[in-house]
Parts: sequence; structure tokens; C-alpha cells
Amino acid sequence: MTAGGPTSGENAASVADRFIQAIVWGEHVVVWDLLSEAGREHVLEAGARRGLDPLQAQRIRQGTSPQDESDAFLTGLVHGLRVDFAAVPLGDVRAEDPAPSEDAQSVEVSLHCPAAFGEAAWAAGSLLLSRVDDTWRVDRVRPLVSRSE
Repeated sequence: MTAGGPTSGENAASVADRFIQAIVWGEHVVVWDLLSEAGREHVLEAGARRGLDPLQAQRIRQGTSPQDESDAFLTGLVHGLRVDFAAVPLGDVRAEDPAPSEDAQSVEVSLHCPAAFGEAAWAAGSLLLSRVDDTWRVDRVRPLVSRSE
């Protein structure tokens, strides 16, 4: 795992905030590191539906891709996540601490944009996270399509 990956004991909301900030700043390796195994499989399955070569997917899954191949795939992943969140100012999005019970193994973290010009804060989507060995990781990304929803 890289230095930007999850650390043991970090709460779910702080992991969610780091994930969003990694998307904002284009830290594609950090985005990948913060994904759970289920999250990575979901990304690879989505890639397969869009024409990702099965051998390339296997190399990515196993961590054996050449650096340029891995960087190209992960850069595309970050771009896709930015498109998914295009309806919100992603740099302003903040995670709401769901305060899961001590033994919770999964949690949904709500994402909100702070209030501006007298408006109430509004939802930007959510992240589903699971805990593995006391470390929260992102399983699924659920952006809202628009503010009106």
C-alpha cells in the first residue's frame, strides 16, 4: 500500500473525505488504495462493460500492470468519478460522520455541499464503506444526478 492509503483506526467520514479530495486533486493511486476489494471489482466490471480488455483487467486486479497501463486506467477512473459528480462542486463536498457502532462492518456516509448564500446544505450523494481489519474502505460510490433530486 502507498503512503496515501488508508490507515488503521481512521473513521469512515475521514476516509470518505480523503477519497473525495483524491478525486478532486487527481490522486488516482490514492483513489485505488481507498477502494475495498468489492469496490475494485465493481470498477473492473464497469470497465469490462465499457470494453476493458479482460487481460488488462486481470493485470490491474493482481497489481501486475506496467506503470503506464495502470496510470492510464486509474486516470480514467478518476475522470469517470469526476463526471459522476459533475452536478456538484466536488471541492466543496464534505462527508457527514455516520457514527457507526463499534462493531459495524459497513456504513453509508452521506456527502453534502455546505450552505451558501443562506441556503441549507444539500446532498451530493453517498459512499458505501466497509471495515476490514479496522480500516474503512470504499465499496461503492453513489453520486446524486442533480441538486433537484
